[in-house]
Amino acid sequence: MSQAKVDKYKEDKKNRKKIVAREKRTRVIWMIVGIVVIVAVVLVIVLSILNKLL
Repeated sequence: MSQAKVDKYKEDKKNRKKIVAREKRTRVIWMIVGIVVIVAVVLVIVLSILNKLL
């Protein structure tokens, strides 16, 4: 390994907690956004069905 690779590895290792926390936060945000979109789509479908029945 070159010295640059070793230095990069050490820097990544030093910041690993922050990187993992950021990735986890991003994953949770996307999960919440996905759930909100799914709920909105289902709500629109249900409301349109109810309007046709009434």
